Amino acid sequence: MSNSGRNTDRTTEVELPTVTGRLQDYQDPPPPYSPSVGMTNNQPIIHQTIIVQSQLKDGPTLFNCPTCKEVFLTKVKYANSRKTHMIAGFICGFTFWCMLCCLAAIPYLLPTFKKTEHYCPNCDTFLGTYSKL
Repeated sequence: MSNSGRNTDRTTEVELPTVTGRLQDYQDPPPPYSPSVGMTNNQPIIHQTIIVQSQLKDGPTLFNCPTCKEVFLTKVKYANSRKTHMIAGFICGFTFWCMLCCLAAIPYLLPTFKKTEHYCPNCDTFLGTYSKL
């Protein structure tokens, strides 16, 4: 019942054919990248520069002025808005019963409750408004 020294594993050796030549010889060239049918090269090439403005924030922001064409940090002014008055009125109405109406002045004293107006520091052009509320 012994194998009597014979190897029972059967392995088959397969010889793979070798490929000679380059891969480029066997592939078609890629199609052209630009359509050349019916196109003429007499048209002028137009280059456009697009400037993406950054979002205005509650503080000075780097901005490109459309009037003087300068890039700068905006000049900021804080102004009262309708929301400032509404918050002050709400605080006054809420604290009226305990005689603390003076707390209604808080929205007028803190810039958090005001709208932020951005101006160009060179030509003083109004650039836009930002409000947290």
